[in-house]
Amino acid sequence: MSPNIRSFIRDLAADLLYATGITQPSNRIKDHPFSIVTFHRVLPAELLKSYPINGIAVTPDEFAWFVKIFKKHFVCGTLSENFARWQAGEITERPLLSITFDDGQLDNFLYAQPILKAAKIPATFFAVTNGVEHNDTLWYDRLAYAIVKLFEQEPKNLEHYLNELNLTATGTAHEIAISIVEQAKAVNADQRLNWVKQFEQAVGGLARPDWDGMMNWQQLAELAKNGHEIGSHSISHPILPLCNDTELQDEIVLSRKILQENLNTPIKSFCYPNGDGDERTVSVIKEAGYSQAVTTKWGQNKHGISPFLLKRFDIQSQTSRCRKGDLSVARLAWRLSPFFPKRM
Repeated sequence: MSPNIRSFIRDLAADLLYATGITQPSNRIKDHPFSIVTFHRVLPAELLKSYPINGIAVTPDEFAWFVKIFKKHFVCGTLSENFARWQAGEITERPLLSITFDDGQLDNFLYAQPILKAAKIPATFFAVTNGVEHNDTLWYDRLAYAIVKLFEQEPKNLEHYLNELNLTATGTAHEIAISIVEQAKAVNADQRLNWVKQFEQAVGGLARPDWDGMMNWQQLAELAKNGHEIGSHSISHPILPLCNDTELQDEIVLSRKILQENLNTPIKSFCYPNGDGDERTVSVIKEAGYSQAVTTKWGQNKHGISPFLLKRFDIQSQTSRCRKGDLSVARLAWRLSPFFPKRM
C-alpha cells in the first residue's frame, strides 16, 4: 500500500470516528479513563532544525495547539493531582488528563511554560538531577549531537568510528544519530559513556550548541511556585534494569532526596528513563516513597492498573497531522482513544 493511500485511509478513519462521536473524549467519560500525555522538547522552528532527535520535539505553535485541544476536551491538572482524583473515583465533567515533560530541558521553561501559564494549566516536569545541578547534557543528546557534527565534518571519519565500535547505521546524519542512540540503550552505562566520549573526542569536545541546556534550580523552583509539579527522572537518565542495586538506590531514592531538599516540596512522581523498568525497579520506587510512576507504554489508564506502571501517550506533531499537513483534531482524538491501532 502506497504512503498516499495509507494517509488517505488514516484521515478517513479518523474523521469518521470523530464525526460519529466514537473518539470524542466527552463521549468516553462513562468509562472514567485517565490520560497522560508526554512531551520532551518545545523548540522554535529555527532551533528544531539543528536538533538531531527531532521526533521528540514540537514547536511552540504546535504545543499551543495541543494545549488548546486538551483544555477544551479534558480536565487538565498535574499528574499527582489528577491521579489522586481519579483513584478516589471522582466523577468530572470531562475526562482527566495530565501533561508531562521528560528530562528537564531548558526549552520547557523558555517556551512551554509561558503557553501553560496563558492557558492556566499546570503540568508535571520530570527532572534529571545531574542536569539540574551541573547543566549536564543527557547522554543521548551528547551522542546524537557528536554524531551529526562528525557527519557534517567528514562522513568517512564517522564511518571509521562506527566500524571501530561495531555499530551499523545508514541514512542522513539525523537518521544515523537516532539509530546509534537506540543501539546505545542496549549496552551498559560504561560502554554507552565510552561511545559518547569517543564521538565527542572525534569532534573536539561537547557538540551541544550554545542555545541548548537544562533547567536550573531557580527555574524548577519557579515552576513549582506557579503550581506545576516537579517529579524525578533519576540522577543520570540510565537504563534502570541494567543498574546494580547500589546504582538503583542512587538513581531512584537519592534523586528524590536531592529534589526535595533543593525545592522544599514533596516529590511524589517518578518517570522511568526510556520507559524501562522491571520488578526490582518498581520495588525500589515503592520503598522510596513515591505515590506513582509513569512508563512510556502507550494507552489510557483504566482502574486496576498499578500506580507505578501508568501508561502515557507520546505526543508528536507529525502523527497528529492529516495528509495535507494540517494539525487535525480528529487524528489526535483517535490517537488518544482506545480504538487506535498502534501499527497505524
